[in-house]
Amino acid sequence: MAQEAESITEPQASASGDIVVTGSRLVRSDLTAPSPVTVVGESEIKSSGNVSLEKTLNEFPQLASGNNSAANIGGGSGVLTVNLRGLNQPGAQSPSSSRSLVLVNGRRFIPANSGGEVDLASIPDALIKRVEIITGGASAVYGSDAIAGAVNFILDDAFEGVEMAAQTGITGRGDAASYKLDLTYGASTGDGRGNVTVAATWAKQEPFFQSSRAYSRTPLAEINGALTYSGSGNIPGTRIGLSQAQRDQLVGVNVTPTAACPNITGIRFGENGAPLPYCQPQDTYNYAPLNYLQRPQERRSVSALTHYDVGDHITAYGEAFYINSKNDSRLAPDSFAPVTPGAASQTLLVPNYATNPGLPAAVRDFFAANAAIFDADGDGTASIVGAGRRADELGTRNSFYERNQLAFTGGVRGDFDMIGHNWRWDAFYQYQRNRTDTRAEGVISQTRLSLGLDTVTNGAGQVVCRTQILGCVPVNIFGLNAISPEAGVFLTPIRRSEDEFVRQVAGASISGTLLELPAGPVAVALGTEYRKDRYAFTPSAQDLAGEYGTGSQTALSGSFDVKEVFGEIRVPILGDMPFIDTLAFEGAARYSDYSTVGGVFTWKAGGEYAPVDWIRIRGAYNVAIRAPNIGELYSARSIGYVGGADPCARTSATSDTRSAAVKAICVATGVPAGDIDNFYQSALGMNQETGGNPNLIEETSKTYTIGGVISPPFLRGLNITVDYYNIRIDDAVASINNIQTLNDCLANGDINSSTCQAIRRLPNGQIDYVMVNLQNIGSIKARGLDAQVDYRTSLPTFFGEDANLSLQGVASWMFERSIQTLSTAEPLDCAGHYGGGCSQGNGGFIIPDFKLNVNASYNNGPFTLRAQGRMVGAITPYKTVTTSIGKLDPVWYFDLSTNYEVSENFTFFGGVDNVFDKQPPILGTTYVGDANVDISLYDLMGVRFFAGARVKF
Repeated sequence: MAQEAESITEPQASASGDIVVTGSRLVRSDLTAPSPVTVVGESEIKSSGNVSLEKTLNEFPQLASGNNSAANIGGGSGVLTVNLRGLNQPGAQSPSSSRSLVLVNGRRFIPANSGGEVDLASIPDALIKRVEIITGGASAVYGSDAIAGAVNFILDDAFEGVEMAAQTGITGRGDAASYKLDLTYGASTGDGRGNVTVAATWAKQEPFFQSSRAYSRTPLAEINGALTYSGSGNIPGTRIGLSQAQRDQLVGVNVTPTAACPNITGIRFGENGAPLPYCQPQDTYNYAPLNYLQRPQERRSVSALTHYDVGDHITAYGEAFYINSKNDSRLAPDSFAPVTPGAASQTLLVPNYATNPGLPAAVRDFFAANAAIFDADGDGTASIVGAGRRADELGTRNSFYERNQLAFTGGVRGDFDMIGHNWRWDAFYQYQRNRTDTRAEGVISQTRLSLGLDTVTNGAGQVVCRTQILGCVPVNIFGLNAISPEAGVFLTPIRRSEDEFVRQVAGASISGTLLELPAGPVAVALGTEYRKDRYAFTPSAQDLAGEYGTGSQTALSGSFDVKEVFGEIRVPILGDMPFIDTLAFEGAARYSDYSTVGGVFTWKAGGEYAPVDWIRIRGAYNVAIRAPNIGELYSARSIGYVGGADPCARTSATSDTRSAAVKAICVATGVPAGDIDNFYQSALGMNQETGGNPNLIEETSKTYTIGGVISPPFLRGLNITVDYYNIRIDDAVASINNIQTLNDCLANGDINSSTCQAIRRLPNGQIDYVMVNLQNIGSIKARGLDAQVDYRTSLPTFFGEDANLSLQGVASWMFERSIQTLSTAEPLDCAGHYGGGCSQGNGGFIIPDFKLNVNASYNNGPFTLRAQGRMVGAITPYKTVTTSIGKLDPVWYFDLSTNYEVSENFTFFGGVDNVFDKQPPILGTTYVGDANVDISLYDLMGVRFFAGARVKF
């Protein structure tokens, strides 16, 4: 890895030595640029032992957490994303907002979801020559989505010969095995005017479960100042939450607290439907063992790149990609609130409860004895509000995702002489299509549940459904092992859905030297581009019929197009003078006309100053935009489950830190006054209502970077770079997440405020759902410092060839990563913090304020040894959070890899990652979700080994 490309690569060189660097379309004769560019070499990718790119890239300090192969819950269809500076908004329960643009050979790549994000697993890593990361904002150069920067994958389009590579890996615990096979073929035409390169890849990553790691086997929450078991309130047999007033009038169940059961919040049903007191957390359900900790993945891809010189100054080129990728998610048995579609929120109606033949006698008697609670109007139908059920009889919930991606690029490029200089031109067209097919199993249909609960006895004395449709089977959910296998099949039809994204892009550009100044050539680039994105999601027939109640998915379709013109210029002002080796200005501008938000203008201005040829100071100022994506604009509103603690609930059985004012506003939002002193949250999280907003406008960002590069001649081989960045996004597309909404309501204490009105509670005080909306609200800020030191020197030889040692250190400090979604509230600065709306609001993802990579590489002829240390800095609780967990110490990981060329045609490679088997720090489910740890930031696998071989002819 290198901060400056010149330290390790020779990007896109022409016969004249001219090059193009990511972040600019200008042709230049050096690798200087006013914006910092990090380069990841081919060797770094191949020596990582990873079979998916996101694991390798996310180790880089400039990148924060994003969806990865460990995102089992909230990971959607398994799109593995890149997240520069932590500016992306996760899409677990709402449309994703990607502010990091992914390119392949300088052009947009295949989108994989409604947010237009690129699945990193779809990029053909066998052909990667290098990865260039620009982290200073690039919308003026590349258009929307590049607010945080761009990641450009440069592929090898001039390969010759045949190369086969195979590798396998496994953890020290014998699980999470991985396999990868690559076959690459390339041939040039006999006249040397063209080349065809084809690569095929098969890769597979086996899963492992939360039960296979000690830190994730049991859900933990902070109780009495310690992390203690606290599972889900949706339990086998069914739980019904009751207020204190309801518990006081309950008949037939003793709900008086005891030493063994101090917190009774309702009742549950045991064997044969016997009603019992529900003790929290003793009676909660441990869902963890059956959940994936890492999803299984499998992908097959074929890529082809070709070019041919039609004439001396014209080259035709083409690219084709096909990717088939599969990944699965697995969760514990369905966890649901039994409801009747069309009834009041979270209300289950049980007809004829006193005589219903499908219910056990103990259940009928219980409801009849407590008709004052469950049938206040005396109509013979029980109304059960806020129940929770775990369908453990039915096995796990499984979702299977298959993504088929296809892309074609065709273009013509060339050069010509004009006004005494050589000019280059390029014109291309792209067609990209992604289709994702989803099959979900084990999810309860609420419509079928309602049908199955309404039973009668037929003439033959058999218990049957009153309404004979959909193959109805009588259902009973009250009691352990109450759901029969036949009822399970009826309740959980296979749920199939599909989505399709089609993108078409056409563009043309020209670049060259406009004129010569005493200090050098004035370089310019001009271009135009047209893009149209179209997305459609078709849910299952059961979803369209509303069978899953508030959890039903709705159809989504939408499109937009954009027409753009852009230009760049670089003007050398002074050069080759005392104390002014180089002084140059660089600018870029782009005008975009969106069918959704209208016309927008972005621009960049930057410069570089080198007093001598080994010291360079650079800086740039970018004004960028991001237009809302299709998901943000058109997604239908839906309710999904998210983690988080209800601040109205007590979190300790021995102390209560809530003030009287907080208790008062909690009662005003719906917590029963009689319960407030002993009110406990019955679940690990809550429902959150989200959706799109067609009235969104574009985000606008302002970014400036300033830094320097030093390559002292008195110590050859040493390069030092330091860059400061400051990014501010206004009118950011964001939502006030559930925790922020709850906290703001309590902070302002006004029941009529928008945040208090967004909270919906059940009669027993438990949260029904929190309404959050995508809006152009507030601002997002990120600022920090990147530094890198590279040193390369020669060493004595052992194999009769030159030996060298390369040392490198890359550090990134994030001074601020804040979001302000309410003008009346102070910004929420999450850099280096967890809790308080930070980790919860990021889908469980923590944004560290310091990351460091150090590595040493020794090369001697056929032998290479590489050692790497990766450090995640200390993490502290957010200032409003009181927790016994406290500060998390820095975490170090160490990796070793080696490469040995046995012969000219055969190479062996292998390595050990996380050599010392470092385990992730435990924070519990409240702060980081179901695995108790941040699945995106820390290493989950532990020590692992990989080995492989490469044969080339």
